[in-house]
Amino acid sequence: ITCPGVLLKDKQELCLGVFLFGQYKKTRCVPAEFPVFLQEKLVFEKAFAGTVDPGHLVELLEIDTVILELIQLIPPAGKVLATYEENTRDFMFPNPKFTRGHGVDREIVMKRFSSFPGTAPKLRFSTSSLITEILLNSGRSHIQ
Repeated sequence: ITCPGVLLKDKQELCLGVFLFGQYKKTRCVPAEFPVFLQEKLVFEKAFAGTVDPGHLVELLEIDTVILELIQLIPPAGKVLATYEENTRDFMFPNPKFTRGHGVDREIVMKRFSSFPGTAPKLRFSTSSLITEILLNSGRSHIQ
């Protein structure tokens, strides 16, 4: 996460929170100095029971939302400094003009809150997806 020239007044640690597929996960905490390096993988799994048509899966991903939050661990509950929100389909499978191939680095600009000093944070990351078909005991299948 980069934010040239930004110095945070509070020195409590930072982390990135990710809400995807109804699950919320956070990265480890790091010092509150930019650039922030978070070299970790967050794994999310979701089973779409009863979904056999890839077009239906696309529709489900389009109505789902992914939310990213840059959080500073200011007591009592932490303080959200910036966010990013997008439908899950576009987040997981971005328009080809933004990427050079599967899983390559992407950059997004987060929306900063008014209490965040300076320019909005830019997040560099990559995503990868695995979609598998699973046969159920009843003979029906679904896509995970």
